[in-house]
Amino acid sequence: MNIGIVGCNGFIGKHLSVDLSQNKNISLKLFGRSDTNNTTAEAPYFSFNIENTADIIKNFEGLDLIYYLASDSIPITSWENPKIEIEKNLLPFLDFLELANKSNVKKVVFISSAGTIYGCSSESLNENANKSPFSPYGINKLTMEYYLNYHQEKNNLQFDIFRVSNIYGENQQTNKGLGIINTFLENIVHKKDIKVYGNGEAIRNYIYIKDVVRFIKTSIETDLSVSSIYNLCSNDNLSINQLLKLIKSTVSEDYKIIYIEQRNSDNPFIALDNSKIKLKFPLIQFTSMTEGIERCYIHIKNTIKV
Repeated sequence: MNIGIVGCNGFIGKHLSVDLSQNKNISLKLFGRSDTNNTTAEAPYFSFNIENTADIIKNFEGLDLIYYLASDSIPITSWENPKIEIEKNLLPFLDFLELANKSNVKKVVFISSAGTIYGCSSESLNENANKSPFSPYGINKLTMEYYLNYHQEKNNLQFDIFRVSNIYGENQQTNKGLGIINTFLENIVHKKDIKVYGNGEAIRNYIYIKDVVRFIKTSIETDLSVSSIYNLCSNDNLSINQLLKLIKSTVSEDYKIIYIEQRNSDNPFIALDNSKIKLKFPLIQFTSMTEGIERCYIHIKNTIKV
């Protein structure tokens, strides 16, 4: 199968690129905004400049499936300036879909946001639950999903949408404000205080990066002529205070927790239902939070400069 990854230099992209590059049955092409391939995967790399439409169509031709992992924002970045989501994410995505259609790509795999598109709810949310995103980030992610529906109806471009929860794991870059678990662990190793927005009772779902890769790889093995939507989240809906207890039982360092004012862009409660994806792929098991945090902690200890 011929596979493309747009956004290969991001957190998910790097892990997925390395994994797929080791599969001899896959012909892989990597695309990123950088001029260079920042992954360790050995595969052809192309700079993804949406203005060079002829080059993109040429490089997309023959691809059966493309993972679209590109994103230029996080929930907090567009809270004060929602136009960022339109300019940096939505418009490039619409251009990408048009080019994918012109190149006769069969399916697009899109990473959406389970933590933002549903809004706030005290109930466990499955894929059909009401969606009331209140942040520009979540509004835009849901809009991008709807445009996939549009292109499926208009051009028969199929899709798999994975609504992913809070990802953590090895080599996550936290300097842009993503990755609460990695941020906490890095601060602990650096002997810095841990800052918690709010009272620590906000509920989140956390999923290990290698589990994310295992599940999104299923798009390669399933029918390219069928579209699907999944909540890609673990069994662990935890408050931040519960998460901190797990971290405390793993690390050897002492640290201080400082509670500060909650941000308006944060969703105070989200409990996600993953029964659909577990039923569809029963052989894939989730990494426990204890094991995942320990792996991440050891990796940070071995690589970070204190």
